[in-house]
Amino acid sequence: MSAPLHTDDPLTPNLTLSAASKILKKSIRRAIIRYFTAEKTATAQLAELVTYVYKGVDDITGTEQARIALVHTHLPILADHEIIDYDERSKTVRYRNSKRLKQLLEISDTHESPNETTHAYGSNE
Repeated sequence: MSAPLHTDDPLTPNLTLSAASKILKKSIRRAIIRYFTAEKTATAQLAELVTYVYKGVDDITGTEQARIALVHTHLPILADHEIIDYDERSKTVRYRNSKRLKQLLEISDTHESPNETTHAYGSNE
């Protein structure tokens, strides 16, 4: 069901520092990137991401809230930046490995307080 994560994919997005920072601003988007890097996979079903976000993001209090936030806000933002491809029919998400995003996430993780949370909805930025 899951494809291996390829780091030398020619479709890997080249993000500016500003764009990467905006993407990582929201905890739910950081959780999505963490899912793909932790699972070492390039594809996931929406249901897998819903469960992961529900369990891993403090502001998400239910699976329906996670699904709505993913489908209506965060997956479209990641798709607009070519971080993921989302097939609405099959509910499959394909991650396009971004080295810059991964590096910034690692830096963010080392400096983020365990009590820091960002509301999953908030602004779309």
